[in-house]
Amino acid sequence: MRVPEHVISVGAMLSRILVAAALALAVLVASPAEARTPESTYQSAITVTTNEVRALRDRVKLRGNDCVQRFAVRQAKRMAAQERMFHQDLGPVLKECGLRKAGENVAYGYATGVELVLQGWMRSTGHRANILDREFRLLGSGARRSEDGTWYAAQVFGRKG
Repeated sequence: MRVPEHVISVGAMLSRILVAAALALAVLVASPAEARTPESTYQSAITVTTNEVRALRDRVKLRGNDCVQRFAVRQAKRMAAQERMFHQDLGPVLKECGLRKAGENVAYGYATGVELVLQGWMRSTGHRANILDREFRLLGSGARRSEDGTWYAAQVFGRKG
């Protein structure tokens, strides 16, 4: 039986997502090829959790893309440096990444990427709509800490022409 999009057991969703995120992060941490940083761990948690939420809603898994990733990281860096949350102009994202559609979620103040996706974006109509949009195929996730230690994060979604 398919669960309606607006109804899901929070406990079931949270436990499934936490297990998937823990497994994915364990694999990433175990890889000596790339040293893990707090930023990359936070970003990976955003991506893994976003795709797990999409899977629960019968959406395709979003693929990483270097171009949208650069824009997500750049936006997180800008927000952390200015210690304020704001959206970027998506025109350059569309043009430079060769996309026909783009979207963005931004946030600050969440301790982990999992908490951000589940407690922040999925509880907001507009952010949830971006995460669950059936047209998006690409995802970049960025996270940076400001000088006072506050996390700032951005997701950039895309669909090629």
